[in-house]
Amino acid sequence: MRRREIIRFLATAAAGFCGKRILPAAPVAPVFQDARAVEPLLPLFPLPLVLFPEIDLALHIFEERYKQMIRECLLQRREFGVVLMRDRGFETAGCTAAITEILRSYRNGELDILVQGRRRFELGKLNRDKPYLRGEATFFEDDVTEPPPESLRRHAIEHYDRLVALLQADEPSLRPPALSLEERMLSFRIITAIPADHQTRQRLLTLRSERDRLV
Repeated sequence: MRRREIIRFLATAAAGFCGKRILPAAPVAPVFQDARAVEPLLPLFPLPLVLFPEIDLALHIFEERYKQMIRECLLQRREFGVVLMRDRGFETAGCTAAITEILRSYRNGELDILVQGRRRFELGKLNRDKPYLRGEATFFEDDVTEPPPESLRRHAIEHYDRLVALLQADEPSLRPPALSLEERMLSFRIITAIPADHQTRQRLLTLRSERDRLV
């Protein structure tokens, strides 16, 4: 990836990380979801990106099938699953998204929404009874629950800061997020804010140890 492209990528990722509104907000009351309310079949939204837990993402909903999906998720206070699109399908591991805010609604039913990543899952059987796909989801957390040593977390932040400094040398106005040792999921914060290919992001999503993700 060329240096100028890296700068643009990092700037976009940083905006998403901070939960910045990239579209004008409409006068609509905020919508908060109960992350525990999950239907047996999880609605699926394949996208050309990897969503991570606790990361904000702004989406523009314009396809009829996904407008229906989002309406149903809002009415039923349910999450939907974001999975990485591939040339011939999509990945079977993904992350649920909870709708936290409606940024703008359009007369034709399109929506700009803000979602937050919640839980990782692996897909089983798919269901095509609705215009959008649904699937049987098995949710998973890290197998190793104790936090990685401070030295490893500090080392990861130092590498991140060096990359940021390098990019800011070419683009002084760039303002990536500052990270701290107290971040609960530091690895996901870092990978969201730096240039990385889809394969690397997907692999990180499926790892079940924060230590392994930071190494």
